[in-house]
Amino acid sequence: MVKLLARKKYVELTQPFRVAFGTIAGLDVVEVELSHEGVVGRGECCPMAIYGQDADTTLAEIAAITPQIESGELDRTSLQKVLPAQSARNAIDCAFWDVEAKLSGRSVWDIAGLEAPSIIPSDVTIGIMTPEETATFAAGLCGASSIKLKLGGEHDLECLAAVRSVLPDTPLFVDVNAGWTLDRLNALAPQLADAKVFMIEQPLAPRDDPQLDEYGRAVPICADESCHDRSDLDRLEGRYQYVNIKLDKTGGLTEALALAEAARQRGFGIMVGCMLGTGLAMAPAYVLASICDVVDLDAPLIVKDPAHRGVKHDGRQLHQFGADLWG
Repeated sequence: MVKLLARKKYVELTQPFRVAFGTIAGLDVVEVELSHEGVVGRGECCPMAIYGQDADTTLAEIAAITPQIESGELDRTSLQKVLPAQSARNAIDCAFWDVEAKLSGRSVWDIAGLEAPSIIPSDVTIGIMTPEETATFAAGLCGASSIKLKLGGEHDLECLAAVRSVLPDTPLFVDVNAGWTLDRLNALAPQLADAKVFMIEQPLAPRDDPQLDEYGRAVPICADESCHDRSDLDRLEGRYQYVNIKLDKTGGLTEALALAEAARQRGFGIMVGCMLGTGLAMAPAYVLASICDVVDLDAPLIVKDPAHRGVKHDGRQLHQFGADLWG
C-alpha cells in the first residue's frame, strides 16, 4: 500500500527581503510524505504567486491525484505527464526519489548517475536596499565565493558601486526579476560590465523576451522566470546564455536533470536556484547543483528557524546533507 500525506507550513525569514516584485517576510511551503513498503519519502515545494500558485491550490492539486498515487497507478515517470511543471509535481517527484533511494538501498546520487561532492560553492544574495545599507551588508561578505545583487530598485548603479567599494574582486552577478525595460538594460549593461558583473539574471519580463534580439550583449544574461522546462529552450536560444533551473519551475528533480542535460547540449550555461524552503527543498537542489556552473542556494542563510535549514551554508559553500534528511 502507498500512502500520501501533504501539509503546508510557514517558513519565516530572519528579516524581510526585498526584490523587484515585492518584499518577502516568509512564505508557505508544502511538504509531501509518501509511505511505501515501510519507508517514508519526503519532498517539499514553495508555490509562488508570481506563477499563479499558492499553498492551498497546490494542496488541492496534490489531493486530486492522491487516489492514483495510492492505488499504484502513478509512479515518478508517469507523474511527469499528469501534472504540469510546477510546485505540486515538484514535491511529489522528490518524494518518489526519496522512496526509491530508501527501497533500493542506493543513494539518489547513484540513481541519478552523479558524483556526490562533499561541498559546493554557493553565492550569497543581497536584496534591494539603500546604497548605504548595501555597503554595510556587503562588508560582512568578504569570505563569500560569489555575490548575487538584486536590482530593479531606485538606486541600481549606486548599490552596485556600494558592493564594489567593499568587494572589488568577488565574482558578482545581478538579478533583476524582470524589473527593467530593454532601454534600461542597454543603458546599464555596459556599466555593469565595467564593474565586472559576469551575468544579468532575467532583466525583462518573460513576455518581452523577443525584445532581447535588440540587446547589445555587453553582459551575458540568464533566463529565470522565462525558463521552466525543456519546452522553453527553443524560445530562449540566441537570447539567453544561461538558464536558471529551479525545481519548483521544472516540477521536480526528474525534469530538472533532463533540462540541465538538454540545455548543456545546446550550449547554455547552467545555474541552479531556489524559492524559499527548508533543507528538504535544498537537498534535491544540491544534487542538481553538482552539475551546475552557478549555484544560488543560499536560503539556509536567511530562514529564521534553525530546524528549517537542513543543508548547511557556511557563507561560502554548501555542505553535503545526510540521508536522514533526504535521499
